[in-house]
Amino acid sequence: MNFLDSFIIVLLIALLNIIVYIIFKKYLYGKQDAGMKFLVVNLSKDLIWLVISLIIIEKTQANFLFIVICFLIASFLIYLPIIKLINKS
Repeated sequence: MNFLDSFIIVLLIALLNIIVYIIFKKYLYGKQDAGMKFLVVNLSKDLIWLVISLIIIEKTQANFLFIVICFLIASFLIYLPIIKLINKS
């Protein structure tokens, strides 16, 4: 895999996670069914990221494993603060 391709994929998921977190904090936090609305926004973000990632990289088993690992780490990093915020309210 090309380093630039992997960098773009990681940068894209980080940027999209930041955008989703900002959307949650500004528009969804403290409202009715904030968790479910977050899930809809986050799943949409994940689908967009996956399609763009599959367009960028070569379709090999190692690259697919890289995408899966990035997805798992990014999901953990976004769900952890969101769950903490929801539990506070």
